Amino acid sequence: MLDGLGIIEVVLQSLWPALLVLIAIFVLKIILKNKTGKKNKKGRGLEDDKESLSSALLEKGNAYVGNEFLMTPTERDFYRVLERKYGEEYYIFAQVRVADVIKPNVKRYFSKTREYQALFRQISQWHFDYLLCHKEDFRIHCAIELDDPSHQRDDRQRRDRILNRVCKDSGIDLQRRILNHENKKIEVISE
Repeated sequence: MLDGLGIIEVVLQSLWPALLVLIAIFVLKIILKNKTGKKNKKGRGLEDDKESLSSALLEKGNAYVGNEFLMTPTERDFYRVLERKYGEEYYIFAQVRVADVIKPNVKRYFSKTREYQALFRQISQWHFDYLLCHKEDFRIHCAIELDDPSHQRDDRQRRDRILNRVCKDSGIDLQRRILNHENKKIEVISE
């Protein structure tokens, strides 16, 4: 007569090949899932997701509108002051992406590593207000940030602290300025 353990033993002995097959299928399914690429929230492969939200909105039309001006009125006034003061010696570029001027150090953090990507993402959406480059060879002279009232917000102050450290670490001279609207003069912000 079989007791409880004996019955389990008999069942396991007769079903172990089926259990091995189920385990193999489970492992194979995991392997195939990883090979098919990243998945979106609905479980479809991102590279196969032809109908992303932005694509669908674009198809509907009127998804984007163009800005009339590249810069705000204050930024334009500041540009004119920079042009008068530095235009003979330097090219003055506006709205330059930080990641086009500064990049993660590939001698320490290999491209495509988690560390490199984190450092790149930190600066990839930020822009310098102005970049001054020497006219003879486009060598970077300095970056300039126009610190208008928006720089008083907590999120901007955090961004400014990080950007100051990034520029210091990379050797890019970052100068912070304000525009005195009364006399149209550039004033240095002491840090």
